[in-house]
Amino acid sequence: MTKPSSEVRSRIDDFLSACDFRAAYQIRIHASPSVVYESLLHADFSELAVMRVLMALRTGKRLPRNRAPGNLRQRLQGTGFVILDESPEDEIVIGVAGRFWRPEGGRCMDLTASNFEEFSRPGFAKAAWNFRLPGELSETGITVLSTETRIQCFGRAARWKFGAYWSLVGPFSGLIRLAMLKQVKAKAEAQT
Repeated sequence: MTKPSSEVRSRIDDFLSACDFRAAYQIRIHASPSVVYESLLHADFSELAVMRVLMALRTGKRLPRNRAPGNLRQRLQGTGFVILDESPEDEIVIGVAGRFWRPEGGRCMDLTASNFEEFSRPGFAKAAWNFRLPGELSETGITVLSTETRIQCFGRAARWKFGAYWSLVGPFSGLIRLAMLKQVKAKAEAQT
């Protein structure tokens, strides 16, 4: 797993081109883009032990495993996360806004895909997060799956609070992102 090296324009640029904080990761998967994308849509990230442990530490509450079948879109309903754009087998962009430095995350539950770009509430931050499959590599049967998170803060206090928060949780957020990529890889490669 490596950090993406190319700076190719993606759909996340349409939603959050300027940001205060950013993190990006990628993984090579021995499967076709269609298999990788389907594996992504049906991955249940609440199964990840690292996610459950870190979220429990953050909130003081145990993160339950998702027992309901469904895809990513269904699992995001009612969480404050919204799908901003989706291009099957290419990229999916997710948005969220809130006061992420608060233990409960302070998510704005009224955020929608249509009001994400205009969201600029002082004292808050918004994040765009994507999963992208730039296509198969020249090596037969290898697909690169990348994920990037961008955060924009509104106001000096929000930037300072998020910066302090990110300095503590950023590395752990990276562990979660890497675990997500590994889960999709395992799911996709099990199908080939």
